[in-house]
Amino acid sequence: MGKYSEYFIVFENMLICKTCNWAIPKPKDCTTSSLRHHLKKKHPELYSSFKDKDERTKTERTLAAERAVALAHGLQRTCKSEPETGPGSSSTQPQQPYVNSCPPIPQTQLNVGWDPDRDHMLLVDRAITQMMCTAVLPPSFLDNPGFRNLIAVTAPRFQLKSREFFTTSALGNLYEEYYSKIKTMLDTAAFVSFSSDVRYLSEEKGSLVVITAYFIDGDMMPRFVVVAVSLVPGIPCADDVRALFSKMLNLYDVKEEKLHVLVEHSPTSDAAIVNGIKRVNGFAYKLQEAVEDGLSMLLGENDELLFRLKEIYQIWWKHDPTKHMRDCTRLCHQSSHGNQIKKIDMCWNCLYQMLSRLDEEKNTLSFVLVENPHFADIKGTEWELVREIIDVLKPLDFALGLVKHRFFTPTSVVIPLYKVILRQLKEDKTCMKAVKEAICKKLSALMEGCELQEELFLATYVDPRFRGAYFTADKRQGFLEKIEEMAFLPVLKPVEVVEQQRFEDFSNPFIAFRKHEPQESANNSKLEAGTKALAELEDYLSQDPAFTADPYEYWRNDVNSAKYPLIKKLALKYLSAPGISIDCQSIFSQLECITSELRNNWESEDLEKLLFLHHNILIYGF
Repeated sequence: MGKYSEYFIVFENMLICKTCNWAIPKPKDCTTSSLRHHLKKKHPELYSSFKDKDERTKTERTLAAERAVALAHGLQRTCKSEPETGPGSSSTQPQQPYVNSCPPIPQTQLNVGWDPDRDHMLLVDRAITQMMCTAVLPPSFLDNPGFRNLIAVTAPRFQLKSREFFTTSALGNLYEEYYSKIKTMLDTAAFVSFSSDVRYLSEEKGSLVVITAYFIDGDMMPRFVVVAVSLVPGIPCADDVRALFSKMLNLYDVKEEKLHVLVEHSPTSDAAIVNGIKRVNGFAYKLQEAVEDGLSMLLGENDELLFRLKEIYQIWWKHDPTKHMRDCTRLCHQSSHGNQIKKIDMCWNCLYQMLSRLDEEKNTLSFVLVENPHFADIKGTEWELVREIIDVLKPLDFALGLVKHRFFTPTSVVIPLYKVILRQLKEDKTCMKAVKEAICKKLSALMEGCELQEELFLATYVDPRFRGAYFTADKRQGFLEKIEEMAFLPVLKPVEVVEQQRFEDFSNPFIAFRKHEPQESANNSKLEAGTKALAELEDYLSQDPAFTADPYEYWRNDVNSAKYPLIKKLALKYLSAPGISIDCQSIFSQLECITSELRNNWESEDLEKLLFLHHNILIYGF
């Protein structure tokens, strides 16, 4: 995309706006007019800066071309003015020996190709530090001959600094820059929600604990930032997560009145309150438990089938150099079976994707098995079992795919998704009825009382895709009471108008009476607030749910904001919480980079800064 890569990302066959998550299929003719039009209409400030940068680039290119032409003319004049040497003169200098079989860089290239400006040097230092963070590299890569050769070719006059400079000074400065940026965003947010996630490092026998903050900015855009990262040996306990969360709250000084909810995608505690913030278990974790219960009935004694298929899948995947498979990094669920611990090391949606791909490429797998005779052949009955598992998981994947966003899915989808999954499983009686009933039973038990949790049912109400379609009438009263509360919250102060002073005769007893008697405040009475709230609720719920609508785009609309100002206040709070955790295969799961070499080369505190920057540079750019 070139100059548009700062504002859009490429995901599969889609172009996605980094600011508003607007997406468009990648044009076959590679045109960028639609991207430019989107910036111009939806993000005029970004378009203005983009246009200025584009014009500066064109100007710089023009000047560079003029300098190159002038330099070429100067070299021609220099060559013509040099005296010719006779046959007896020995003016030719001996050829210098090559170093490492590479020809020396011409002196003219050294003088012309690099600008020794100090600011430019600092940008190179910054770029090297960012590369170290985004690629999760050990400091030893600075001494790599290939990297040093790259610097020598691209920036011959640049003096590469020591390891200590990059691991202390440069890393610390970059961390402070992103920390300040994130703190400013959290300070300006009306409400902030958090999630805790645990990613499993199988080979290292450790875990990565990640605390992510979610909020809605002033432009009604959903935002998220990674605010704390910690490497924990083994499987983390509740104290590890609680300590990291407490450290984060103190570091960013988030006010208590801003805290909404902490969603634990990998629960480690049964406490309802953690560090003064309400804690809830993520829906993905509950769905995973329910699916495991159902699959345990289906697999029976064939537990090792999944492990065999995973090994075959990894070998087969390597045959295609255009693809890269990562392990599922979700913390594995452990359940006790007598004296044996059964470990399911894949979440259900990663399992579904793997089995679906294997079933599609069934014929190709025969060649992989021939080349790897140590793998046992997959029998016909085992393929039938694979297809049965796919049939069980398919309605779950379909329903989840309709509401899940790659980076941020609000908690408003939880109750509708739960009810739709139950109906899908109960209505589909074509196969595996007992397995689907087991999943429904377990999921219903785990989600019991979900409609009584205000962070769930209020979020669903303020989402224009669902409104009140998934509740009985008695929930309207709770929604109405919350809207009434919004009527008493402080609003922006109107512009003060300075009135001219006027003389009042306080000897007049009527004027004196008004002066000394306390006047009723100008705030809305409870009756007025209730009337206003009821009017908003009736009008809002009278509209049909629009499933294809973007809830944030809906509340960003000036007309909707003016019609339902109280409900919009609720949306700022309840749509800030995440409902579904981030995909295992997303950019937050590049845990194969965290090796023993990486740990041995970094101090623990510096490594946490590196991982913090690894996440946030990829979110907010360089």
